[in-house]
Amino acid sequence: MEDIKIAVIGLGPAGLTALKSLREEGFDVIGFERRDELGGLWSFSENATFTSALNETVCNVSKFVSGLSDYPIDKDYPPYPTGPQIGKYFNSYARHFNLLDRVRFHTTVNKVTRNRSGDAWDVHVTDPNGKAILCFDKVVFGHGCESVPIWPPMPSRGLFKGTVMHSQAYKSPEPFRDKRVLVVGIGNTACDVSLSLRGHVAKLYQGYRRGRIMVSRYLDNGVPVDTQLSWPIMRLKYLLDDKLPWLMMQLADKMMTDKMISDAARFEPATLGISRKERLNQAGRRVREDWRLLPGPSMAHTHPAVQEDFIPALHQGDIIPVHGFKDFAGDYQILLQDDAIVEVDAVIFCTGYDLDFSIMPEMDMDGAGGMPLQTAGDACREEPIDRDDIRKAKHEPKRKPHLPRLFQMIFPPRWASSVAFLSWMAPQENVWCVCELASMAVAQIWAAEAAGSAAGRSHALLPSMDEMNAQVNAYHTWWRGEWEKNNSMRSGYVRAYSFYRFLHDAAGTGLYDNLDHMFSGRGWRLWWYDRELWTWLAKGPMNSYSWRVFETNPQGIPGYGRKTWKGARKALREAYEDYEEFRRQAEARHEQSEA
Repeated sequence: MEDIKIAVIGLGPAGLTALKSLREEGFDVIGFERRDELGGLWSFSENATFTSALNETVCNVSKFVSGLSDYPIDKDYPPYPTGPQIGKYFNSYARHFNLLDRVRFHTTVNKVTRNRSGDAWDVHVTDPNGKAILCFDKVVFGHGCESVPIWPPMPSRGLFKGTVMHSQAYKSPEPFRDKRVLVVGIGNTACDVSLSLRGHVAKLYQGYRRGRIMVSRYLDNGVPVDTQLSWPIMRLKYLLDDKLPWLMMQLADKMMTDKMISDAARFEPATLGISRKERLNQAGRRVREDWRLLPGPSMAHTHPAVQEDFIPALHQGDIIPVHGFKDFAGDYQILLQDDAIVEVDAVIFCTGYDLDFSIMPEMDMDGAGGMPLQTAGDACREEPIDRDDIRKAKHEPKRKPHLPRLFQMIFPPRWASSVAFLSWMAPQENVWCVCELASMAVAQIWAAEAAGSAAGRSHALLPSMDEMNAQVNAYHTWWRGEWEKNNSMRSGYVRAYSFYRFLHDAAGTGLYDNLDHMFSGRGWRLWWYDRELWTWLAKGPMNSYSWRVFETNPQGIPGYGRKTWKGARKALREAYEDYEEFRRQAEARHEQSEA
């Protein structure tokens, strides 16, 4: 393997875990990072062209489900770590596995093209020494899905004399002190920006066209929500999503809407004699009528906003909800979607990002669902992007968006043996953990191909190019159909039932062979012979340590399964015990407060 050179582009969670997984299989791997630090958006940067979480950002997934498969997260972290803590964790991970000597910092990859002989990839880079073209056998793209800002149309931009910026450039409330600010959007970033500005500005408006389901990270008893989603429960959910999507869509929307209103009711005034039902009704009226947060996009194809302090800020009047941005109307005037005018000194657009596929101009795009086949280079020529100037970043498309042709969100069928993308997938589980699982799968598949050892293990083999293209066509057709119904459909949103099974089988975790949903029949053997391990996996929070516990490749044959970790069982036990202790304390505090 050491004679196969692989470039990993971007060293956020996706690229970092790819670097580690590929090195573990013996490949010669070099990582390229344009910043001076690892961790991607979790490493704060003052550079306005670098997307980074704010210092006060709180992670949306709890520490109980956040650790990478063979490197547990710090027990001393709070239930939901902060952005800087997550950044510190990823940098510690890199040091622990001696990855830093394989990293080239301050190096921007401008594009990746097939070489003239058609047997390798030319990686075009710019570093402090200038420009260069480097040759690699394979390339992994982990450059993140939040690099190219999306802007709404602004036909009258020239009228406005105030500050206009995208959330990518927002780093601190200080430049906006005592000013009037409109924050455009209602996703997690928009909420984080507004909460950062709260208390620093003269007036703060939140502009959004339609609602968004917004929930607390915690249940009413103080237990993190994501700790309730065990491995078997999620396998059953994915099965039902696949077989009964119409039913699961309704159930998911109702459950999340009910939770949103229940969470909002926590902040209703505790008036003597008011019943729980009346408080829920009051909260429902505020959410639907006063704040217009409902209805919102279906939870079937997008994620909720996860916030603790945004609804209290609405209650207190610190954030004023208004209709969405329509256009600039004067020196300091903004025209809203309901034709109202607000006067502000600054507008911050939190309107999302696009994944930049122009980095690989030969990448195949579209080709199904009524869209002609073209390359990423052709698609980008339709809408040029100046990556050095965020004011010229591409506008939110009114036409159908372009989709990359990626088998299982990762492999371009034409170059599946030498190219993998790890940044397009939009999973329902912790994204950096899923990126690690995908990295394991890529490493096993490429190791099997390189060693010629996959014949005895079909899971390490990719299907034929025709089969992969057929699957891509089916996904594109499904996705575009859902997008026509609801334009909030996330690009790369995974079809979880087949997606996770593919990743686990390719990586060789052995999990599906030992435990599945309750109706599968798998799991009884584990329950009988190892009740303790079964309890941790079936009853505890779903974490990644389980990916390293089952021995699926005792002979160490390339492509037959990832390496186990001797500490996996201990990590599973400690994670379960830590969660159980936290749950007991949280429930005790809740009972005391209710008494």
